Amino acid sequence: MTTLLISDIHGNAENLEKILEREEFDSVLCAGDISDAKEYENYEDNLNQMLDILEGGSGLVKAVPGNMDPEEKSVQALIARKMNIHKKISGFGEFDVVGFGGGITPFGTPFEPSGDEIKSSIEILHGRMSSESKIAVIHQPPKNTKLDVADGDHVGSEKVRELIEEKDFDLLVTGHIHEARGTDKLADTLMVNPGPVNQGYYALLNSENELDVELKSL
Repeated sequence: MTTLLISDIHGNAENLEKILEREEFDSVLCAGDISDAKEYENYEDNLNQMLDILEGGSGLVKAVPGNMDPEEKSVQALIARKMNIHKKISGFGEFDVVGFGGGITPFGTPFEPSGDEIKSSIEILHGRMSSESKIAVIHQPPKNTKLDVADGDHVGSEKVRELIEEKDFDLLVTGHIHEARGTDKLADTLMVNPGPVNQGYYALLNSENELDVELKSL
């Protein structure tokens, strides 16, 4: 199975459409900031435009909101399209996938859950996952990794790091930190920040044999 990994669209329809047109894939995982409540006066219209584009692409789509996506509005829209994995488990090919949206910033953005909230929710859900192959999609990256560096500082979550160290996820898809695009490994978990779609970045995951991630750009 080939999965398109994306994050931080921030309402950029042009880039999202170009990525979907360029690549062939079976499914999509989106790690949040689908739209941007501080950028678009009518957030819900822009959010639904992004989801329409994703829905018109190829295959199964699962997503969490980001810190710029107000929790209630974004989750309702995702639920309506059967895309939601925020605080939820879903089958995803051979995998079970679980997610949690939102992220911490110093700017008072619309959806900023604590690290404790993220960890406790995913821990409970992890105990209910039936597949041996597990994916987590969490907007907030773990601390002290290659995926949480902003202006030279590690700004990720200690609690998300603890979660990944303690639980047996095969893959973590994250985002939030635009400048920390890349891959890393923590415990036995492959971690990916595909980079922001609004800057033309994304990744492809091939899970046919071993997990293989290719970082790509427009």
